[in-house]
Amino acid sequence: MEKDYEITGKLVRIARLIKNVKIIELSEMTGIDDNYLAKIERGVEGTTISRLNHFRLVRALQELGYTEQQLVAITALVENIEELEGKNK
Repeated sequence: MEKDYEITGKLVRIARLIKNVKIIELSEMTGIDDNYLAKIERGVEGTTISRLNHFRLVRALQELGYTEQQLVAITALVENIEELEGKNK
């Protein structure tokens, strides 16, 4: 199946919060520094997700029990929220 989602900070944050996982726990699962992970989640300018970190985040989300379809659904929600927020400005 082709991937219909991109790992973004907002996706990671929402997925983490749904599963009630603390950022430090996700940091330990991925090996990504918790401060850097927080910057990724907040979308701090200049913060990017490297290929290695992308792989680590996908693996961690799968370990939390997310399927590809669920990640696609969360991505769609995030995109719709961003679109609505843009219209309300």
